[in-house]
Amino acid sequence: MKIDYGEPFVGRAGKLMNMAFQTVGIKREEVYIANIVKCRPPSNRNPEQEEAVACLNYLRNQVLLVKPEIIVLLR
Repeated sequence: MKIDYGEPFVGRAGKLMNMAFQTVGIKREEVYIANIVKCRPPSNRNPEQEEAVACLNYLRNQVLLVKPEIIVLLR
């Protein structure tokens, strides 16, 4: 049984992102990563629009608390 700790980008995409960070001299620990949805939809499918909208206030609060200098949106 695989345990999900809720950390974003830990699979293949995460390894690729870590390599990209490393290339430009950024440590993963220096970056705050958030997903628009706060729980992964069943079967790891892409979230539907209403699922993303349902999590927007949580995401807004994260941004207010973290106060990032830069926000990068990925799709």
